[in-house]
Amino acid sequence: MSTNRLQATIEQAQTLTSEEQLQLIKYLADSLAASAQTKTEARESSYLEYGKHRNSGVGRMSTEKDFKLAEWNPTEGKVE
Repeated sequence: MSTNRLQATIEQAQTLTSEEQLQLIKYLADSLAASAQTKTEARESSYLEYGKHRNSGVGRMSTEKDFKLAEWNPTEGKVE
């Protein structure tokens, strides 16, 4: 929001009654709390959980050897 829009909003809020200003404050506080909660949930859900799918029946878990084989090495396949 630009400074001009913010200043205009502040001026509009000052014309409200005390009750209306309290309603505006409550709305803003609830909105910020909901936004913070959503961000926290998104951050927490993005972490990987070790062993979460171990009993999913898909097959064996990856081993260190699997990761070494899948690793990209820039010198492999280099044509000179």
